[in-house]
Amino acid sequence: MNENNTSISAGSVDPGYLFAQLTDAYLVFDADAVAVFANRTYLRLFDRSAEDTIGQAIHALPEFAALANEPHGSAWLSEILENLGIDRTCSTESFRFDLPPVEKDKPRRRFWKFKASRIPEQPADSGSNRTFLIIRVSDMTARAEREIATQREKARLRSQAQLRQIVADETAARLRAQQEQFAVALAFAKVGAWELDPISGEITCTDQCKINLGLTTDDTLSEERLFTELIAPEFRTEARSRMESALAERRHFETEYRVTSVHPVERWLLVRGQGQFEADGTLKAILGFTIDITARKRAELEQQRQTVVEREAREESDRYALAMDHFVSAVTHELRSPLSAITSWAALLARTRDVAFLDQAAGALQRNARQLSLMVDDLLDTGAIVSGKLSVNRVPVAFDVLVDEVVGDMRWEAERKGISIVSALEPCLLTGDEARLKQVVWNLLSNAIKFTQEGTITVALRKHGDHAVFTVQDTGCGIEASALPRVFDRFQQVRSDVAGRIGGLGLGLWLVRNLVNMHEGTVAVESEGPGRGSVFQVTLPLRLPDELANVA
Repeated sequence: MNENNTSISAGSVDPGYLFAQLTDAYLVFDADAVAVFANRTYLRLFDRSAEDTIGQAIHALPEFAALANEPHGSAWLSEILENLGIDRTCSTESFRFDLPPVEKDKPRRRFWKFKASRIPEQPADSGSNRTFLIIRVSDMTARAEREIATQREKARLRSQAQLRQIVADETAARLRAQQEQFAVALAFAKVGAWELDPISGEITCTDQCKINLGLTTDDTLSEERLFTELIAPEFRTEARSRMESALAERRHFETEYRVTSVHPVERWLLVRGQGQFEADGTLKAILGFTIDITARKRAELEQQRQTVVEREAREESDRYALAMDHFVSAVTHELRSPLSAITSWAALLARTRDVAFLDQAAGALQRNARQLSLMVDDLLDTGAIVSGKLSVNRVPVAFDVLVDEVVGDMRWEAERKGISIVSALEPCLLTGDEARLKQVVWNLLSNAIKFTQEGTITVALRKHGDHAVFTVQDTGCGIEASALPRVFDRFQQVRSDVAGRIGGLGLGLWLVRNLVNMHEGTVAVESEGPGRGSVFQVTLPLRLPDELANVA
């Protein structure tokens, strides 16, 4: 039955006709690799006639010659010609072989793929070993063009992506460079940038901002730490108030404050900031700058200090000039008074011989002469102290005896004004200049008598540790608190405002202070105010007689 079917097919159908009509392109080579048949589709694809194809060796055909120049094509040709067995196939990769141009046009670009198979020339039972090599040719141009277009598009996209990346990288690099330049400029100007998160209270800032606040670059910063640790206490309330009021009014704020830190140099900052708000009015962030204004602030404070110093110096100069005027006036008056008295009593003595009057005149002359002598001594001592020529001669002094003698000498003058002197003296032995110590006691006691109209003057001497404490307390006119610092100044008579014009040169207490200082002691004054009296206290070191050798 199979044989009948085979014979019927062979007798009624021309295989060559069928092969020629196939829509796929085929080329057949004999066992010697010579083309023996090409169907119409093949000839049409390559614009070639059968005469130009049949009888040509495989390598003589242009398309196969082009394929042989491809590395994979050469290997494929060797494989199909030498090793391809029956019932096996072997395909090429897609390769390019351009067709000749039409008229003057450019060559037509084409891409191909060959698939080879080997079949026997005769049936297997014929005893023949000869075979045919059949090549099926596929035009891959459309597919290849699509792949090329796809690859080009991918390449274009890759190129654009790379270009965008390059542009992005260059932009980022420029931005980093600008940020670095900006950071350098800010650091040079000692300007720090900061951002406060109103929800967490965290402050993100530049290194310069931390440096401005006296922190290290590794320190963390928060709103709580800023207002409880870093801003000096006296500026915290104002700084927070300015920030909160500015945020409430949606405007910028500016404040200056001093920074408290372990840094040995005092720091001052100028802070500017402004809030950022969401569309619904919610505060999103607070941004700002800190500027180190330490140098400027130091100059301002120094200028303010100099202004105060200059004003105080002018005031002191004015007071000194006024005091000098008063002093000159006082010297003129004080010297003229005893001199006038001496002159008058001397003239009276020349005109009378009354013995009783002689005693009165002698006493008056003696008092005025002593007063004149004391004033001259004060003037001379003042000049010696100012020039540094006054010295003390240290010897053992029974200070209680010395004080008692001065009290005795001045008791009559006090009682003449209705003032009683009460003394309580402990024995005190010290080393010092007896004349200068007597001058100290005399000036303090005479000062108390001068400014006391009635009442009592209490003189006390006691030991306190290794010091002698001498006090003179009166019930006189007292001293205002504002005048206490000037009591021991030269040419000053601070109690004259409440006591009226009282005689004196304004040198007594100044001499007391300097003489006490020369004895390595101190002098102080206390008063509860006008009309409440005053207390002068002198503290002198006690030295035994055997210490004199060690005293310069």
